[in-house]
Amino acid sequence: MIYDAIVIGAGYAGLTAALRLAQAGQKTLLLAKGHSGTHLKPGVIDVLGYDDGQRVQRPLEAVARLRAVKPTHPYALLSESDVRDAIQFFQGAMAEAGYPFEGSVEENLLLPTALGVARPTALVPRTMLTGQVQQGRSYLILGFTNFKDFYPDLIADNLPRSFAGIQVRSKLIIAPGLESEADLPPMLLAHAFERAEFREKLANMLKANLHPGERVGFPAVLGLDDPLTVLSDLEARLETAVFEIPTLPPSIPGLRVFHAFERLLRKYGARVQIGHPVIEPHTTGNRIESVAVQSAVRPVVYSAREFLLATGGLLSGGLAVDSYGQISERLFNLPLAGAPGPGDARFQARYFEEHPINSIGITVDAEMRPLDEHGQVVYSNLRACGALVARTDVWKEKSSGGISLGTAYRAAQAILANVQITAGAGGAQTRRLS
Repeated sequence: MIYDAIVIGAGYAGLTAALRLAQAGQKTLLLAKGHSGTHLKPGVIDVLGYDDGQRVQRPLEAVARLRAVKPTHPYALLSESDVRDAIQFFQGAMAEAGYPFEGSVEENLLLPTALGVARPTALVPRTMLTGQVQQGRSYLILGFTNFKDFYPDLIADNLPRSFAGIQVRSKLIIAPGLESEADLPPMLLAHAFERAEFREKLANMLKANLHPGERVGFPAVLGLDDPLTVLSDLEARLETAVFEIPTLPPSIPGLRVFHAFERLLRKYGARVQIGHPVIEPHTTGNRIESVAVQSAVRPVVYSAREFLLATGGLLSGGLAVDSYGQISERLFNLPLAGAPGPGDARFQARYFEEHPINSIGITVDAEMRPLDEHGQVVYSNLRACGALVARTDVWKEKSSGGISLGTAYRAAQAILANVQITAGAGGAQTRRLS
């Protein structure tokens, strides 16, 4: 079978690109060796949280300033409409899947993290929305003695230091009905929240201890499949606002995002294969004809007209480091820019400094096609997006979500534009692209 497009990688970038292509009527195959950053990240979308160490209030305006002073930054590849359209596409997709996100690229929200820091972020699932840190509000952070991936005392102590003018206290209780579990895993607790009897017992334990106007922050485990029902039921029982705070990985909100994308991809006819790593490309000249994928018995070859690479950076395995410290793109051996030279340091002495290793990435053209050291397109039918082209410290900037969505959406749009041009030139009817 020949596909219109094969997307390699199942993080936010790969999922976004695959869904955009599938919705436009492209026969799409998504391949990934395993689950990517969705299962580890907190399940929010950061566009730009910090610029030169300063908290960003209006991310789209800050992105425009950043483009002007940092021409190698991945946001320099994207226009304002690229970023805005990508964010709106993600919000529309999540709403369609029944897991809506609130917020915009115009103004960051401030939400508590698992460490008790007020984190600026652009989009949050509705289950986290009422946790916005605002002057004059009071919060109760609830934890469970047998759930060891969440520390309410730490949050309650740190959050007023991060944001003045709020009242925060904490409470630890035993998870009702789960007293025999010495170390609750997040998934077990999430399934417990989906049971009405668990929520009833929990509300009865808490209601008498609530202060007037106090909002209740839970670890982000309020159900896996139907968190909105869990949220509304808890709010009705407690008669106050309830919100989630991200926990240590694995991330239940991240799992919800992945499952939402997976449902939509199947709805629009895309094929999704997780656990099938791509092991070898087959090329002719400057075109990729097919890729070989490892299966249980023997490699399977899939052909396509267009390919999109979203395998992530060093943390996700899209970039590999050998025993000599040399870094390479592991699948197509694409040229990398920004790599330290022989004998150069890859890391600085202090953790929060600008580390040279973070500047490594693939250089792409306006259509997101990888370029070689001479500025020539390596493969005419390959696009790259996400952390592969990051070349910046996304963790320090809090920009990974916007970069992943923006570059993926731009790459998918470039493929669709190419399909339209090809169809028009051949006299065939152009596919509907929206």
